[in-house]
Amino acid sequence: MTKPIYLSAREAAAELGVQPATLYAYVSRGLISSVAGPGKKRRYDASDVRRLKGRKASEDHAGNRPLTGDPVLETELTLISPDGPVYRGRRATDLAENSTLETVATLLWGSEADPFAEPAPDGPPALPAGLGPLDRLMMALAAWPLQDKAAFTQAPKLLQVKGAALLRYGTAALLNTQPVSVPVHSQIAGAFGVSASAKNLIRAALVLSADHELNTSAFAARCAASTRAPLHAALLSGLGAFTGPRHGAASDRTAAWLSDIGPETDIEEALSARLSRGDTLPGFGHSVYLERDPRADCLLEMLFRNAQDHPFVARLPQLISLAGDLYGLSPNIDFALAAIQKTYGLPRESGKIIFCAGRITGWIAHALEQYAANEQIRPRAAYVGIRPE
Repeated sequence: MTKPIYLSAREAAAELGVQPATLYAYVSRGLISSVAGPGKKRRYDASDVRRLKGRKASEDHAGNRPLTGDPVLETELTLISPDGPVYRGRRATDLAENSTLETVATLLWGSEADPFAEPAPDGPPALPAGLGPLDRLMMALAAWPLQDKAAFTQAPKLLQVKGAALLRYGTAALLNTQPVSVPVHSQIAGAFGVSASAKNLIRAALVLSADHELNTSAFAARCAASTRAPLHAALLSGLGAFTGPRHGAASDRTAAWLSDIGPETDIEEALSARLSRGDTLPGFGHSVYLERDPRADCLLEMLFRNAQDHPFVARLPQLISLAGDLYGLSPNIDFALAAIQKTYGLPRESGKIIFCAGRITGWIAHALEQYAANEQIRPRAAYVGIRPE
């Protein structure tokens, strides 16, 4: 019998290309076995390390970076594929060509009847002046029980109708308008006062933003729903995670540097200056898609098709090419949203508003799916701190 080979923690972590804390987490999850070594140090089975390294390499080769952590729950909602998100078997990029957010909502929610057949709800109470879109939405969701006496219901036959009402209500809060019974993209386009071309891009962006499997905000919404928190509270949990600059607010960071790109700007010089300062390039690269974000490709292709004569759109291929040459990255959906905002002169934070309105649909879908499950979400942590003697 071949004698097992064991590695030190430093050797095992180096072979896997991870930090020691990640190695210990692999051990706690049973992915790598360890034995007592000299002193208080542990040794790690080399065959387990190489088997795990091979699995990680095959996942990378498949076109996606492995998502952090192991799966913690099952879902029938969204699959992340190299072609982008797939909503219950339908590619989001295909749906983006003609579908509305309401159509995608009924698909993700598994609706048999139209939950949007009911009139739009009343708007939120008067909110303090000066709030940003996400803060308005937070306060409006917290006030939802004031107008809906069944806000705390868990009845399955009512929840989809509540979801439709909350989507219209939430969109109105983001826009600082009153809820209406027209499609969400029409509501947003009307508030922004834009052309039919921009309206079509807004529609597609909403569809592509609807869900992205178990991202941070969707997981937060599901955790709340697993405690049987009411639907508006589950949305508040998702929204809290969404507000961060590494999630929903990423399009704001992209729009900020894109605002400096004018008709006479030397794009290569501008990007080179960012690179020399060590500045990142918000809107490029993605933690899931190894090569390209298909959602961005879909939106940018539509933008080129609909606004090819716009001066900024005409320069986009050069900008994207130079970003690839200098940073080695491709545009993600945040860049596409910021590009739409700049092309059509949409109001400040428009990209974030569109993304959030679309993602409300996904949070509702995850909450509804979690309500149908019996278990409460309670993942375990891999403790890597000091242990008692």
